[in-house]
Amino acid sequence: MPRRDDRWLAWISGGVALAALPACIRVARAVPLHVPLDRNEGWNAYQAAAAFDGTLYPHPPHFFINNYPPLSFYIVGGLDYLIGDAIVTGRLVACAAFVALSAMLAVAARRLGCSLAEAMFAVVLFVSTTLALSHYVGIDDPQFLGQAVSTAALLILLRDNAGAAGIWCAAALMAAGVFTKHNVIALPIASVGWLWGRNRRAAIQFAVAGIGFATIGTIVCVKVFGPGFIEGMTTPRAYSLPVAVGALFRWIVRVPVFLGALALLVRRDGSDRAVAFCVWYVGVASAVGLVFLGGDGVDWNVMFESNWACCLTAAIALNRLAMTRRFAVAFLLLPIVASLLAVRRAQIDPRSSLAWRIAAAPATAQDIAFLARDSGPAVCEALALCYWADKRAEIDAFNLQQRVKHGDCRADKVAEWILFNYPVVQVSEPDTLFDRALIDALREKRVLARRGPSGSFWVIPPLARAVDPSTNRSAGSSIGERCIN
Repeated sequence: MPRRDDRWLAWISGGVALAALPACIRVARAVPLHVPLDRNEGWNAYQAAAAFDGTLYPHPPHFFINNYPPLSFYIVGGLDYLIGDAIVTGRLVACAAFVALSAMLAVAARRLGCSLAEAMFAVVLFVSTTLALSHYVGIDDPQFLGQAVSTAALLILLRDNAGAAGIWCAAALMAAGVFTKHNVIALPIASVGWLWGRNRRAAIQFAVAGIGFATIGTIVCVKVFGPGFIEGMTTPRAYSLPVAVGALFRWIVRVPVFLGALALLVRRDGSDRAVAFCVWYVGVASAVGLVFLGGDGVDWNVMFESNWACCLTAAIALNRLAMTRRFAVAFLLLPIVASLLAVRRAQIDPRSSLAWRIAAAPATAQDIAFLARDSGPAVCEALALCYWADKRAEIDAFNLQQRVKHGDCRADKVAEWILFNYPVVQVSEPDTLFDRALIDALREKRVLARRGPSGSFWVIPPLARAVDPSTNRSAGSSIGERCIN
C-alpha cells in the first residue's frame, strides 16, 4: 500500500508536470519549423551531411571547422535518409534523448532504493528546471544524446550483480557518450571515484576498460579521418577565468537546497551507496561544468549533468530523510524561480517564445528563398538558413572568430576573403559573432538587400555585379591560405 507521503508526492509531481506541459508543447511545436532555434543547428546539420560524404574533418580545415566527436553526426545523418532534413532529424533525436534521460533518472532512483513517487518527483524536477533554465530541449545538438548514452551505462553499474561483463559494457557506453559529445566526462570520473569506495578491483577494471575504449576510439578516428580529426578536436578557444567565477555565483544561488540536502544525507550516513554516488556525481559534474563555462561560446548545457545529479539527490533525500513534505516544497523553489526567470527572459527576448517563432516562419521562409535564388556561394552566420537554401558549408563564424582571437587569422584578411568570394553575406543581429572589421567592410562596400527575422543580408552593388566574384575564387583562396596558415 502506498505511503501517505508517496500519495502527496504523486499529487505534487502531477501538478508540476501539468505546469510544465505548455513548455513541452512549445518544444514539440517548434520541431518542424524552418526557423533557427540556436546558432549551432545549421552547423550540426552540415556535419551530419559531411559524415557520409567523407568531409567530416577536412584537412586543412580552412573556414569550416569540426571540433566535435563524430558519433552523433553518423546517427543523425543516418536517420536523415528517412526524414530528409538534418535539422529536423537532429531536433527529433534530441527530444528522444531528453525523454530517455528523464526516464533513466527514474530508473536510477528506483535502483538506489527510492519509491516510484520519489523517483517521479525527481523526473518532473529535472524536466521542469531544464525547460525553464535552458533552450536546449528540442534543438539540433548532441548534448542530450551524449548524456543519455553515458547515463545508460550508469544503470548497469547500479545493479548489484553487474559483474565484469557489465563493467566492460558500461565503460564502452561511457566512452561512446564522450565520442558523441566531448564534454560528457563527469559521469565516467564520478563512477570511478564511487566504485573505488565500494570495490577497488571493479573501479580499476572500469577505469582501464574506459581508457582502453577511449584510446581505441581515438586511434580509429585518426585512422579514418586523418590529421583533420586531431586538428578539429584541438581547435583553440578563448577562455576567461572571471567568466567561470561569475558562473559559479550564478549556479550556487540556484542549488542551496540540493547542497543542503546532500550535506544532511552525508551526516546521516555517508557510507550509503546512494548518498556516496550523489556526492561524487554532484561534485564532479558541478566542478567540470563550471570550469567549462569559462570557455568562449559555452552555454549552460554543460551543467545538465549537474542538474540531473541534483535531481537524483532530491529523490534520495526524500527517501532517506525525515520531513519529506518540507523538503519537497523546498526543492520546488528551483523550478518556480526558474519559470519566473524564463517568463522574464521571454519578455526581454521574444524570440524565445513559440508565438514569435510561428510568426517568424513565413519571413524566415522568404529569407531562405532569397538565399536560394542566387546560384552563387553565400555566407550565413545563421548556418541553418544556408542549409535550408541548399548552399555549401563555407564559413563557420564562431570557430573562425576563435582563430582570429587566437592570432591564427587576421580580421582584415577574413573580411577581404569574404568580400572577394561571396556575393551574399547574412549577418545575425543584434548579437553578431563576426568581427567589426567585416561589419564595417560590408557597410562600406555592400548593399543591404534585405532585413528579416534572421538578420541582415548584404549583397554586391548592382553595377559591381558585372564581375562575378565566384570566377576569381582561386585568386582569393591565397588570402584564405595565408589567414589559416
